[in-house]
Amino acid sequence: MKRLMITMLMLAAGGALWANEFDLPPGKWWEDQRLVERVGLTEDQQQQIRQVVFESARRMIDLNADVKLAGLELAEVVDQVEFDPQPVRKAFANFQTARRKLEQERFEMLLDVRQILTYEQWKKIEEIKRRLKQMRSQREPGQRPPGQRPQGRIP
Repeated sequence: MKRLMITMLMLAAGGALWANEFDLPPGKWWEDQRLVERVGLTEDQQQQIRQVVFESARRMIDLNADVKLAGLELAEVVDQVEFDPQPVRKAFANFQTARRKLEQERFEMLLDVRQILTYEQWKKIEEIKRRLKQMRSQREPGQRPPGQRPQGRIP
């Protein structure tokens, strides 16, 4: 039964993979001075992006909690002594709905940020993401990026 649940969760998570190309750099990239200068963000754009991300993050916290709760409920109905597929189907549908709402919110946030950026700025961000991905793929497993200190140590 646990194998069934893991398979269902993996299938549900796979839908988000297509969105990896339409994404933004990690963290508060709009506050990174080097990135701001390379992309050419104005203070107004930074403020707009900050507001969009903040408002969306607030909604995504609740939506993420809904996904976790739906996953917990799915696990519970799968792990019953008297197994009945109908409640599992219903719980999985609820899980999918919760995931879809979370992904929709994230997608809308990305669209809102993209509207704030010019085409040239968007292309610069795509180039930065491509370089970051390339740098990550060239590192040895477990190797830290240059200049990054080991976690847990005080400088």
